[in-house]
Amino acid sequence: MKKLFFLLAFGVLLSGSMNLVTAQNYEPEFEGEVVGIFPDGTTRKLEKHNVRITTGAGVYIAGFAASKQKTKVVIDGGQAGVRFDGSQPIEIIVRAKDNKADPMSIVRIFRMKSSNKNRSAVIAAVGSFSVSSNTMEYLPFSAAKYGESSYRLTLDKRPTGEYGIIVSNPNNVDEKQVIVSTFAIDNGSDEKL
Repeated sequence: MKKLFFLLAFGVLLSGSMNLVTAQNYEPEFEGEVVGIFPDGTTRKLEKHNVRITTGAGVYIAGFAASKQKTKVVIDGGQAGVRFDGSQPIEIIVRAKDNKADPMSIVRIFRMKSSNKNRSAVIAAVGSFSVSSNTMEYLPFSAAKYGESSYRLTLDKRPTGEYGIIVSNPNNVDEKQVIVSTFAIDNGSDEKL
């Protein structure tokens, strides 16, 4: 009887440890979803937002632009709900259509300016003598394949700030909606991107 009890207890313990291993191998459910991995092994899905595209009018004096006209992506809310400690390593899992493409070509992590009401990033600026597009500050990362269709990203730098992630689909030329997943880094370094 003791042997039977011991074997049953061992079997329950073994099956419980197998569940722990699979719980740590978390791949987001849907394409474009992003999950943050915290140093204690817990995960949290990043908030997804539809963005507004705004264009501010420039100031013109005698036919010349005195200031640049800027086009921005804007997200309502001044702060991200998911926050990382910049003094610790930061890893993120990003689900894509598949994990065959170079992640640098489909994943963009960019810094946003924050106010009490919203977060924004300039995607284009036009002046009288110059046009600069895509002036976003991108956060560098290294990546490895993860699961069936995802990438596990490790942030190479961790400066304090609010950030957005856009995951594009290289097979879909006509993407209808821009979705941005957001997070923030607190207690990070002062290094520039």
